[in-house]
Amino acid sequence: MIQHQKRSIAYVLAVLSIVLSLFLWAGIVRSFMAPLAQVTGEDTPAAPEPVSSSGGSLPSGDTGMHAVTPMRSAPLMPPLHFAGSATPVSTDRGSTSSSVADQQKSDELAQWEIRELATLSIPSLSIRSTVFLPSRRYWDAHDWETMERQMQVGLLYGVVSYPHAVLPGANGTIVIAGHSSPPNDRARESRFGTIFASLPAIEPTVQIILRTGSETVTYAVVDTRIVPAGDTTILVEQKEESLLKLITCYPIGSTKDRFVVIAKRVEE
Repeated sequence: MIQHQKRSIAYVLAVLSIVLSLFLWAGIVRSFMAPLAQVTGEDTPAAPEPVSSSGGSLPSGDTGMHAVTPMRSAPLMPPLHFAGSATPVSTDRGSTSSSVADQQKSDELAQWEIRELATLSIPSLSIRSTVFLPSRRYWDAHDWETMERQMQVGLLYGVVSYPHAVLPGANGTIVIAGHSSPPNDRARESRFGTIFASLPAIEPTVQIILRTGSETVTYAVVDTRIVPAGDTTILVEQKEESLLKLITCYPIGSTKDRFVVIAKRVEE
């Protein structure tokens, strides 16, 4: 009988030991999980919300794009800024081979739906660059903020036409933006970060050439002007003649205004 009682007591003690062990381990697990929850919970930045598609002023920076206060007078036009909000992509050029860099360029342009439109050259200023054309996705949606990011990507690799451009030589307007000074680190690493730095020195009648795979179109400068950063009128389309407009930030090194070159197609 006594032996049986001893076994019962031992059994109860064993069960209590197991229960206490479980409570102990539960406390240890909770102590580790609490800091993890703080890191991955409320303190974690929320995923970015969809960009507003409300109207604004025109893109700014050196191409014409910088974040500016939306213009209520022109709700259907983008902001004229080019300031430096391109999608972050690794640019360790010291350790990245040219083939990898070329693949990164190709992938990034494809991701943002940007294709080559033409080659721009201004012989008198020794300017030559690929002209990139973004898709109309964000232009048509009036999503100016995302369109600016799209154009910023193109500006890393050349100059960029606004999405509503006509084809070179056609009646209408092609508006091309380029950096006069680099607005961010990626632009500083790019050889196109100052592509339009000499643009304010352009003279009347100077020729600007656009070459596509099948055609060479020559334009002659008819006017230059300086406009406020928020002036969207330079993007307004017309169909009476074949015009080319070049935009960059001005004065060089600032984003206060935009220097605009207006050229008209030279009839051959």
